[in-house]
Amino acid sequence: MTTHVPALPPVALTFDAAGDWCFGWYHPPALPWRDMAIVLCPPMGHEAVCSYPTQVQLATTLAEAGFPVFRFDYHGTGDSSGDGMDAARVNAWVDSTVAAIEQARRHSQAQSVALLGIRLGATFALEAAAREGGVDSLLLWAPCASGKAFVREMRAAGVQDDEGMLHAMGERYTAPTLVELQALDPAKAATTAPARRALVIGRDDLSAEGPLPKSLRALGMDVDYRVLPGYAAMVDEPRAGVLDAATLREIENWFASSPAARVRADVVAPPVEDPCWRQSGPVRESLVRCGAGGSLVGVVTEPAEGRANDRAGQTGLLLLNVGGNYRVGPHRVYVGLARTLAAAGHAVLRLDIAGIGDSPAASGQKAGTLYERASAQDVRAAIDALAQRGCREFVLLGICSGSYLAFQTALVDERADGVVLMNSRLLEWTPGKPGDTWQSSMQQYAKSSDYYRRALFTAEAWRKLLRGQVDVRLIATRMLSLATARLARALSFGGHEESLLRKMRRLCARGTDVLMLVSEADDGRDYVEFHFGPSGRRMRAHPNFRMAYVPDADHTFSRPGNREHVARELLRHLAQRPLPARRHPATPEPPASVLEEATPSTPL
Repeated sequence: MTTHVPALPPVALTFDAAGDWCFGWYHPPALPWRDMAIVLCPPMGHEAVCSYPTQVQLATTLAEAGFPVFRFDYHGTGDSSGDGMDAARVNAWVDSTVAAIEQARRHSQAQSVALLGIRLGATFALEAAAREGGVDSLLLWAPCASGKAFVREMRAAGVQDDEGMLHAMGERYTAPTLVELQALDPAKAATTAPARRALVIGRDDLSAEGPLPKSLRALGMDVDYRVLPGYAAMVDEPRAGVLDAATLREIENWFASSPAARVRADVVAPPVEDPCWRQSGPVRESLVRCGAGGSLVGVVTEPAEGRANDRAGQTGLLLLNVGGNYRVGPHRVYVGLARTLAAAGHAVLRLDIAGIGDSPAASGQKAGTLYERASAQDVRAAIDALAQRGCREFVLLGICSGSYLAFQTALVDERADGVVLMNSRLLEWTPGKPGDTWQSSMQQYAKSSDYYRRALFTAEAWRKLLRGQVDVRLIATRMLSLATARLARALSFGGHEESLLRKMRRLCARGTDVLMLVSEADDGRDYVEFHFGPSGRRMRAHPNFRMAYVPDADHTFSRPGNREHVARELLRHLAQRPLPARRHPATPEPPASVLEEATPSTPL
């Protein structure tokens, strides 16, 4: 009887694709293993980021079941080089898939290969299988039957500008890319079967089989159609892997049912992880592992020619997770910011704290949460990693919950010379305290009161109100909470509601510079203006505090021109920062009492 040997941790790799390079993770299989390598082809855009925890869950589960698994980012997506605005996108995405198949075969030495594609990733899997040949099995989850079907969905969700650029769900698709996508119809174009067998998993929120299974059967494939739970949850919000044990077991059993997935007992050495990545335009990127046992994963972006000996070259910037979004950020905003800031001379680390992205949750910790006491220690470990790379100044940046983590860490680690807090909804949280309706109301997402005041004078707002498209109850609740908080402050002349102001003043008095970036219509604007005043006027005694507004921007800066505006603000801020009192070596852990006060232990 062969002894079961658990799967080894995944290995980060880069590989040539689309005339450039892509990033991927190879998951070595448990032993004994199956002679079938599985390539996980992710969806695109918003769905790719939201489903990332479930992709990790799928890869981990299948590797533990004995399958070698390779998951990757297409060129111009995720951690890979390139940009979504580059030319020939569809060919680059399919070429990335073909190259990933080659990587899976090479590292696993498996005789057969299978593809697991989700949404548009399923369409790419079909096209790559037809081009590459030799694919045994295709698992297509909620597939887009064609590129035209995907474009139709994106047009329904977004707007197209005068130049033909489609802005949808935080992503941008150029006019040439839309033409290329609409020509993508692998099932219709195929003259032979792209694989021997297929499992098509229908959407659990839309139970129509659609034309794809019939088209694949007409090509001579053995096609099974099922509806399994999980799709709607995996693409809704980035949270911990959403698939239940029964769904995972059904997927595992389907792959194992292929005669090609024979059991092997020999040992194939996994590839060695190379922390040194490659150049992407004017910058280079590499993997960083930090924390206990290297459990925390991040990507550092630096100037391709090496950092200069000036102040910019000694400044390390740390981008912190937005909610459950992994280190690329929603609609890849952190990748763009990191590469822009690194091109200006800085070292920028995009970190996954424990329980997010590729950093596993600590023992006893729930995955997918940011408001944990231990998270400040993760950030401190990342500062240590930047210090080891020669950085002597440190600036913590984050959107929304990432700003909470930046602020809370700065309170307990004096190495934080600066913080950039973007669209903060909460910077401290004390759940369960009597009368704490104000902080709780920030969990009901609306827009800023300034937005609603201005909307009163627009005809479109009244038309939406008459059509029942305005959540009047939500708006009224938010306005009442804000008014109640202001009244309580006026009557108490300070107290608990002012604790945040005191902490911010203490931080600035210590010498930490603070930039708050606020989208004009964002609901977090009410929160920060309540505590710090419009334009930060309640902090005017501290010249190292500045509040700036981003016009026509949403919460994660996904609208046209938002990212460019934010990048300019950051570059200007970094160039004008006052010199710190001293450069910081690594500092010891803060006293437990300080950490307890500054970092609430209850998750949001």
